[in-house]
Amino acid sequence: MHVAIDWAPLLDPPTGVGRYTRELAASLELLGTDLTRYAVAWGGGWKRTGGGRKSTDGGRGGTGGERAGGGHPEDRIVRWRVPARVVQTAWRVAGGPSIERLTGRVDLVHATNFVLPALGRAPGVVTVHDLSYLRDDTWPGGHRLRELVPWSLRRAAGVIVPTHTVAHELMDRYGVPPERVEVTYEGVSPLFFGARPLSDVVLARMGIPGPFVVAVGTLEPRKNLARLLKAWEAASDSVEGWTLAVAGPKGWGPDLPRADNVVPLGWVGDETLPGLLAAADLFCYPSLYEGFGLPPLEAMAAGTPTLVGRYGCAEEVLGDAAEMVEPTDAEALGEALIALLREPLRRQRLARAGRGKALAYTWERTAVATMGAYRTALGAG
Repeated sequence: MHVAIDWAPLLDPPTGVGRYTRELAASLELLGTDLTRYAVAWGGGWKRTGGGRKSTDGGRGGTGGERAGGGHPEDRIVRWRVPARVVQTAWRVAGGPSIERLTGRVDLVHATNFVLPALGRAPGVVTVHDLSYLRDDTWPGGHRLRELVPWSLRRAAGVIVPTHTVAHELMDRYGVPPERVEVTYEGVSPLFFGARPLSDVVLARMGIPGPFVVAVGTLEPRKNLARLLKAWEAASDSVEGWTLAVAGPKGWGPDLPRADNVVPLGWVGDETLPGLLAAADLFCYPSLYEGFGLPPLEAMAAGTPTLVGRYGCAEEVLGDAAEMVEPTDAEALGEALIALLREPLRRQRLARAGRGKALAYTWERTAVATMGAYRTALGAG
């Protein structure tokens, strides 16, 4: 099977959608799927090189598109270097240009990031990760997805979602027939299982002294980090000697205020993140809403006890392997932090349960379920 897969989420340092796209592609190729990676975007140039990553502007392509080559599959991308919103408007208004003008003939097109392009002869599958764009605290530009997602759903031969929670939200909101929706749980990279904790020397260089709690999330209101800092202020008054480390790229939300015993780390890459999670005494993810919530599972795989907000799919994905709290209640969040920091045996029980839970989620399983969605779409087409 020859599939064109949207690679635009990996043109910038990857967050959740980028990780999903990268890990899924690698597992699909292990199953024998032939992939053509495509991107329609003006900016971004973050790509793999050797054991790390580098930023590159690449060349400028003509009307046939830009082709970036390299030794690693992630470096082989066909691309239109134009603003995505311009092309998306052309797709909606004029019905073209077909993405197959960029990718060449394929059996199927997989849009990994909410928006299905204009299609040629091949049917399309779109992944809708969540319905966060309908929220009042969604990112700038979320209003465009309120138009583009239903437009994509009407044309898609198949729709992929990460949880049954999102499947029900999608069907209730848009009336998508259940037979066109495939739930493909996400997976946990082997990088996180058995990760070696960062040494005290490395942690000290990062500004993290002594025992610490780590939180991961892009700076945007939905991730609820400002409320976490408020809860941390109350907790740190009761439990001395602890540090809160906050890892995540700058998003569209305001910068976090300075606070005592809080270390902002910025974006942390895959070469560091597993060790950081493994070194932490507690992982905290107080998000208000998620379609899946991969970071808690990655922390669990690294053997770190986990405290999460009770977002929509938390119970479906994490079950009783994580401590859950009402994320809008800063006082309750602070009390949960205090209780866990004071009770090492409780943290140990959560760590054991979490690692067992994380073992159930693999990217191979995601790829197998995705192949099922592809076959269904090809049959429908």
